[in-house]
Amino acid sequence: MSLQDSIDSITDRIRTLLGGLTPRDRRTLLFGISVVLLVAGWFAFQSMQKSTQQLNRNLAAAEEAQRQVEAMLSHYQSRVGAADALEARLQAGLGFTPLTWLEKMGNEMGISANVRSMTERGVIETDFYRAQKVNIVVDNISLKQTVELLHRLESAPQAVRFDEVRLKTDRKEAALLDVRIDISVLGPLEGA
Repeated sequence: MSLQDSIDSITDRIRTLLGGLTPRDRRTLLFGISVVLLVAGWFAFQSMQKSTQQLNRNLAAAEEAQRQVEAMLSHYQSRVGAADALEARLQAGLGFTPLTWLEKMGNEMGISANVRSMTERGVIETDFYRAQKVNIVVDNISLKQTVELLHRLESAPQAVRFDEVRLKTDRKEAALLDVRIDISVLGPLEGA
């Protein structure tokens, strides 16, 4: 028996079965088949809808993770840039002598007579740089001169870290300030 004969045989049986049903039985059978198909379609639709919702949640979580990764990468790149700039400033001042530079700066600003002392307080070495500590004491300077002094120290050709800055009004003249500054001049390690 061939496939074609089998199909013909099955269709003949269905025709015979449906031909023996009354119109009311046919409607009932059609209604039952429709209900079964609708229920099956409903469950399939619900399953697809849940899958779609889960995919949307996963996509939103992946997009948020991507945004966080991009923000972290941007933050990392800015940190690397800042570290490279600091390393360049450290290397630029390989032969930098802070006291000579401070004396020159005092002469340029016209406050050399007001500088009471500039002393080195030693050198501290870390794993990455060496810090030469310098103490500066300047008496009887104006607020404008103080701001200019701090600005020049901050924009030094060598990397400078402010350890302590103390300002107090002069005892004799209230318009003038006495300034005490402890800085660390950062440079590359000797062996680096």
